[in-house]
Amino acid sequence: MGCRLRAVLAVLLFLAFVPMAPVAARADAVTANTVTVDGPDLSLGGHLELLEDKGRDLTLADVMSGPAASRFTPATRDTPGFARTHSAYWARITLDNPTDGTIDRLLVFAYPYYRSLDLYVFAGDGQIPVAQRHVAEGAAARGTDIPHRYPVFTLALPPGRTVLYMRVEHYFASFALYLRSSDAQAQVDRRDILLHGLTFGVLIIAAAYQFALVVMAGVEVGVTLLFYALITLAYIYGQLGYPWEHLPADLASHYYREVVGTLPVAVGQIFAVQFLDLRRRQPWIARLLLLSTGLLVLDTPLHYLDPARGSGIAQALALLGSALTLTAAVRDLRRSVNARFFLLGFLPIVGVAVVWSLRASGVLPAAIWTEAALYAPNAIGLVLLTFGVAYRIGKEREERERALEASEAALRRANDELEDRVRTRTAELTDSLEKLKRSQDALVQAEKLASLGQLVAGVAHEINTPIGVTLTTASHVSERVTAIDHLVRDGRLRRSDLTDFMGELAESSRLMLSNIGRAASLIQSFKQVSADQSSEERRRVELCAYMEEVLSSLGPNLRRSGHTAEVVCHGPVELETYPGLLAQVLTNFVSNSILHAYEPGVRGRITITARRLPSGEGPGAQGDGHAGGAEVVYQDDGRGIPAAILPRIFDPFFTTRRGAGGTGLGLNIVYNLVTHRLKGTVTAASEAGAGTRFTLVLPDLRGRDLEIDDLAARGDARGDERAADAGGRPHTPDTLVATGFAR
Repeated sequence: MGCRLRAVLAVLLFLAFVPMAPVAARADAVTANTVTVDGPDLSLGGHLELLEDKGRDLTLADVMSGPAASRFTPATRDTPGFARTHSAYWARITLDNPTDGTIDRLLVFAYPYYRSLDLYVFAGDGQIPVAQRHVAEGAAARGTDIPHRYPVFTLALPPGRTVLYMRVEHYFASFALYLRSSDAQAQVDRRDILLHGLTFGVLIIAAAYQFALVVMAGVEVGVTLLFYALITLAYIYGQLGYPWEHLPADLASHYYREVVGTLPVAVGQIFAVQFLDLRRRQPWIARLLLLSTGLLVLDTPLHYLDPARGSGIAQALALLGSALTLTAAVRDLRRSVNARFFLLGFLPIVGVAVVWSLRASGVLPAAIWTEAALYAPNAIGLVLLTFGVAYRIGKEREERERALEASEAALRRANDELEDRVRTRTAELTDSLEKLKRSQDALVQAEKLASLGQLVAGVAHEINTPIGVTLTTASHVSERVTAIDHLVRDGRLRRSDLTDFMGELAESSRLMLSNIGRAASLIQSFKQVSADQSSEERRRVELCAYMEEVLSSLGPNLRRSGHTAEVVCHGPVELETYPGLLAQVLTNFVSNSILHAYEPGVRGRITITARRLPSGEGPGAQGDGHAGGAEVVYQDDGRGIPAAILPRIFDPFFTTRRGAGGTGLGLNIVYNLVTHRLKGTVTAASEAGAGTRFTLVLPDLRGRDLEIDDLAARGDARGDERAADAGGRPHTPDTLVATGFAR
């Protein structure tokens, strides 16, 4: 493997530096510089006489006469080329029209990239050009006679001889020169359009297929290859010279430098890192490739300052990246199918770079087969890489499906084991759960709680924990009793065994009593929530006096905690309601303030304000002036309720003091008493450090029949259920208040 790798690297190094080597002389070099125009398609490159202008300062007069004119040498190739040069090159050729009439021809420079191209046409032995053309890279207009991807000039050749002088300046100077009739050039263009269309079609299909893979799978390597496919399209579009046909000359120049120069190589190296998984499998090669990619991007500005040097650095970095990529692929060839797909797709692309370098330097001619070799392997390589990505995505999907099936099987086994364990542990809870279900049905039918489903789930969760602990402890005690019994029967019981057993029994008894007491307390709280309140007396009271009596009954608790409370009324407020339920609501408010609102040792102040509502403003008003009612505002100056939990304070079993014995039923009881029995509304507002405010809006129940109210309440509850169903989830108490469903 090591020998083959060294051989591959040696070949790449040789091919990379071939363009910098001097062009060898052709054995059958054409020495004559006069071409007879006797056909529709003539290749002129091998008939040129060439002169290197190292200082790029020779003028037309200098090369026509004087010492420079004698330094012209015959071309040694059909397509003279000079790679990575700073020199300018002059060329001259004589065309002979043997006919008696003017011959119209197109002079085609079959090479799209020139920084500067000058053409001078002399008729006969004249010393003044009859026509001249100038093409400049980055100019507003390209300067050719007809729009084409190559520089194309029209020539009208009179009878006799016409002398052409040409000056080319570019870091890849090339004289791929043809003299063609319009029909011959049209035939060449049709052939090119067909070949280029096929290539672009294959690339577009590959890009579309890759896009479909990205949409379906969304893998990172697929996105990169899609980008590479689009960049390859842009690269071939620029490599074939189409920007100079379709874009302004200055924009075409920028397009060639940025797109064709370095971007395909940079994106290709990133794709190699992802496709071959080099970060995981060969991290040192991944780091070198990413470093090479970064240097390629940084090298882009150098193309403007020194095109020849910038191109050389880019080619060296591309060579380094290719060598590293091939090294990584060859090392993984036997272990990875991805490496095999990558080699199949990457080698044609490397061949494109080699052909391009050899053609630019003149080693290979500017023929149709060399042009096809510049873009067809790109399409082939991209298609192969696309197949590789599709194969990889398919394998990854199969692996994910197998892993998913294995995880599902493990989950099913775990679920089965868990179900068996739960079935064993919860056998003794069946009676309790049945009682809870009957209580739930009774509560649903009575419409006493708007969020009954959440309440029952909370009760089940709350009592499961203490009863589960009790069951576990009882199971442990049973096992220990069995063990002690065996020791007694075998006569092996020791005092230490009995002592340990008694200690464990005492601790287990304490634990079971504690948890059974906790469960009993929770069930009692649940009974309080679900108890029917119809036995409460409805009567007419003066709210201010009645609330004073309630606060008086709470006086010992308030004095013990160091807090004060007062009732503030704006005139007499008489109301027909259920005063016992209102007393329970106020008691819960005061208890909450004492437990939650103040730090230990802090003395607080509680204010209850009541006012009479004008007729028509209370809950249940129908616009007939009947409802009226009262507004009661309960305010403390404690630390307040955090905004994150304020919307949940009326939810059943929501508490921040569960570890201190809180059940989370207090404010839920308040909510249900106010909305269902008192037919009012309750809202809460709080600011951190500024206390909490509860606002009760209570209707005057005078003249309202109790049985009708209960029927209306049930109808409202059914409407709430329909609203909950329409919303896709049950309403909690706070959402019922916010949406106005609770009345």
